[in-house]
Amino acid sequence: MGRNSTILIIDDEPALLFGLAAKIKRQGYQVFTACDGRDGMQKAKEVLPDLILSDVMMPPPNGFELRRLMEQDPHLASIPFIFLTARAGVEDRVSGIRDGADDYITKPFISEELFARIEAVLRRVKVAQARGREEVRESAQQDMEKLKREILQNFHHEMRTPLSNIIMPLELVVNNKFEDPEEQMRFIRTALSSVDRLESLVTDFILLTNIDHGDLNRIRQSIHINDHIILPVRKRLERYKSKGLNFIQDISLQGEISAPRREFTQALIHLVDNAFKFTPAGGKVQLMMESSEGGAVAITVQDDGPGILPEYREKVFERFYQIGQGDTREYEGLGAGLTIARAVFASLGGEVSILESSLGCRVQAILPGRGPEDVSYG
Repeated sequence: MGRNSTILIIDDEPALLFGLAAKIKRQGYQVFTACDGRDGMQKAKEVLPDLILSDVMMPPPNGFELRRLMEQDPHLASIPFIFLTARAGVEDRVSGIRDGADDYITKPFISEELFARIEAVLRRVKVAQARGREEVRESAQQDMEKLKREILQNFHHEMRTPLSNIIMPLELVVNNKFEDPEEQMRFIRTALSSVDRLESLVTDFILLTNIDHGDLNRIRQSIHINDHIILPVRKRLERYKSKGLNFIQDISLQGEISAPRREFTQALIHLVDNAFKFTPAGGKVQLMMESSEGGAVAITVQDDGPGILPEYREKVFERFYQIGQGDTREYEGLGAGLTIARAVFASLGGEVSILESSLGCRVQAILPGRGPEDVSYG
């Protein structure tokens, strides 16, 4: 156990300090020394020891004061302390315990007793850490199960509307004879539109599952501007036809884009869909794509909607979060569009962020160029 542990000894008596360091080193520990409280604080920050042996009676800060100072530093607060002191009174021991001591040994002491105390403290720390790791694993598992339930609940809820909008129009077409072919086609188009919505929901569900399992597709393929960007975006714009949005595309790229097609297209769709969704009727949405350094592509979506306050610019990337919706769901979808977009770009070494904008919302995604380690085809 000792060979993997680091011990910092703090004492203002050089003979005791170096003599004790030599003995503890022979037990297989890695040992660092400090000659007073200030030096001890600095050394602790540098080496982050597994255990500190500290004298109590030192020039300020003394051992008790040093322990209190370390408790204020999140990197040092959990390091166990064994106090070494000639003060053997009950009050002194109580004071040491109150100040966070894990053990307390009075001088003079027998080396074997000190070694046993060191082993005991380090063993307790190991047990506590193991329990902590197990609790973290259990907590992560519970969080994962909760997310799965939320995804399934949202998926079930969101599926009902497009399914109804598929079934009802098709039943009308099958069970009725239409004198006006255009009226019949209107019902068929409604059903086809809902098929598209359902397909998008299923894609989101698959991507969320892949994200949870760390299994997003990273195989890069050639992205065709028309097939994988313009047409899907225009198709999504059709959902907002009644708003009369002014959509502007400004795509000036040199060279090809390379990314997993389904994942990239779905991520891009979510970026523009949020702009379409929150831009008021008659408003403007602009999609800009340009080449950047190292073969990267910068994708920017700008709208003139209400924008997003700075305190919400990270929160909107949380799964199922919808600004200002509370417990209601004014907008359809799983509420995970930006979560998916950020995860897809991150899996390719990129990022998605919300930028400062004097008008509306400005979202930018960076897609790095293909690297030598990237797998690609097609």
